[in-house]
Amino acid sequence: MDRETRHKPINNFFRATNILFFISLCSCFSLAPISLFAQNKNVANPDDKSALENVIVEEYYISDSTDYSDKAGGVLPFGSKTYRIYIDMKPDYSLQMVYGDQKHELNISTSEIFFNNEDCRALTGFNIDAKKINENSVALDSWLTLGAATRIHTGIPKSLDKDGSLIKRPALSINDGLTIGNLPMFKVFNLDLNFFNNDSTATNFSTNNGGWGALGGVKGPTAENIVLIAQLTTHGKLSFSINIQLGTPSGGVVKFVAKNPGYSEIQFKGLAYN
Repeated sequence: MDRETRHKPINNFFRATNILFFISLCSCFSLAPISLFAQNKNVANPDDKSALENVIVEEYYISDSTDYSDKAGGVLPFGSKTYRIYIDMKPDYSLQMVYGDQKHELNISTSEIFFNNEDCRALTGFNIDAKKINENSVALDSWLTLGAATRIHTGIPKSLDKDGSLIKRPALSINDGLTIGNLPMFKVFNLDLNFFNNDSTATNFSTNNGGWGALGGVKGPTAENIVLIAQLTTHGKLSFSINIQLGTPSGGVVKFVAKNPGYSEIQFKGLAYN
């Protein structure tokens, strides 16, 4: 598949057919602090304030000498860790976006560099070809997502993965964190995802005016309602500060921020890591 096709979900953003969605994006990040999704209810009730149950940082994989010796997708240092970040919500809530704004910067960084597979260059989980998941280090590429871990699979914590494994690496041969699930209409706005291309200086990814989201929101594939938002591989120390917006069962929205909560926003310490 050529590079243009792989990047189609990003390049097609400004061609989106849902004009209301586009207008709300512009309003949220350029004109005023208006919600990404235009519900009437945007003040959290008591149930909504506990909608975010956990932010899970899973140590998905640790690279070994075999990974280091296979340089087809780029050099992956021995002992590098692949992390997956999940948002764990109460049932019936949906994850609508991960974002940074002027008062709440989004920042994902490492003390060294993030590994970006030079052969795959997926940028998002939606671009991972499941048929190539066992080629060189494709399975360990760094990317953003809202649920998807391949074009046809949803990401799921390994502890909940009971349907076997597609990935042939010994450490992932029993549970690979992939399962079949519904993939949402994914949108990226005001972000340069070339950071997750093959840049050997990829150390700090940040925005105070952008993010990624899903039209209509996305729920986890199991009753635990856990949604994958990123896979990151690095030999260094991972840290992040992120903010999220959830859709409520009543059709409203509630925002959780890493720090400095404003009106109707809720601080959740797990959104800041290391």
